[in-house]
Amino acid sequence: MARKQAELSVAAWGAITFGALLASFSAFRPVRDALVLDGDPDQIPALFTAAFVVVTALAPLWGKAVSKNPRRVVPLALHAFALCAVAFFFVLRSHVAPVVVGRVFYVWSSVFNLFVVSVFWSLLADLLGPGRASRLYGPISAGGTLGGIAGPALTKACVGTIGVAGVLVLTAVLLELAVIGILQVRRHGAALELELGTQEPPMTGGALDGLVRIARSPFLAAIAGFVVLTAIAATFVYFEQLDIVRGAFASRVARTDYFATIDLWTQIATFVLQLLLAGPLLARFGPGPILCLLPLAQGIGIVLLVGSPTLAMLTIVLLVGRTLTHGLNRPARELLFTVVSRDDKYRAKNVIDTLIYRTGDVGSAWLRLGLAAAGAGGIAIAITTIPLAIGWLVLALVLGVGFRRRMHKEKS
Repeated sequence: MARKQAELSVAAWGAITFGALLASFSAFRPVRDALVLDGDPDQIPALFTAAFVVVTALAPLWGKAVSKNPRRVVPLALHAFALCAVAFFFVLRSHVAPVVVGRVFYVWSSVFNLFVVSVFWSLLADLLGPGRASRLYGPISAGGTLGGIAGPALTKACVGTIGVAGVLVLTAVLLELAVIGILQVRRHGAALELELGTQEPPMTGGALDGLVRIARSPFLAAIAGFVVLTAIAATFVYFEQLDIVRGAFASRVARTDYFATIDLWTQIATFVLQLLLAGPLLARFGPGPILCLLPLAQGIGIVLLVGSPTLAMLTIVLLVGRTLTHGLNRPARELLFTVVSRDDKYRAKNVIDTLIYRTGDVGSAWLRLGLAAAGAGGIAIAITTIPLAIGWLVLALVLGVGFRRRMHKEKS
């Protein structure tokens, strides 16, 4: 009974925490995506590169920070991002160099999105084993989706009063709420560990240990490859999105409204998947078959979008791709980290979620720009997508087999 209560507490507080994290980001995402369309689209790969550089600099610092007490470092990281949000509030209110500040803000938000989500799932993977995670990740992810719905709703309700800069204060408040949730997740998770006798040993290694561990582990390398291909496909869709939305909507307000509408319906569909299907599907089939769904959908979607670059087709591709990404792919991919060592849960996982993901981002962004400059963008992307999707599917199957082997090894 005590064990069941501890699991329910972790699930409830995990859902609240993830909801606050996603609300903090989704509150300003529609504005960010609309603002970037005001500038030169050829500058966007440079912004991707800047985000990659920042993530590269942060990766070894994070590895060093988690070496002694990783669970304590997670809330400190959220405090740091909250302080950054408040700092952007004052800078935006001062109207100093708005173009430069806007670009810095875009880079910061890109790092923010990857980093805060990564450290949260690192903590969960540390506290929960594969069995409990397969049961709890669905409801926890559903809590995040509710936050993803609440974020844009709060922005639409408050932006007229507090302004765009004020939304960043709202982000900081939500991050501090997430810190409270993290402390509760740690408390109930530690009680569950104590009861089951599953406490992890202290972490070892240096600041760059995450990269080394990925290079030495075929399982982690396969996850890294899967994430790179995920980033490449997402970036292909993102650039098609920029071209189509820029041509369809002339004003910033109309663009913001379109992005907010896509976010709203995506989060509603994602919530249904996470609440009703993610947990049962992961418990029944494991992560492998679930991970196959996104490569199939994104591969077909990119080819269709290139062949028919209309707003209607874009809306369908965005809704299907994002719903599968957040509703099924994310909990399935996070489940993979429940069967790796504690070092890998914090160091290797963070490197994969940030540095490796941004590597796929920046590479595909410059590739897309080069193909467009050569006049072979659409056809070349469609041709490239086919082998990409096949390799993506193969990695999903390999990861599914690897997960089951590791899970059986833990039980034996």
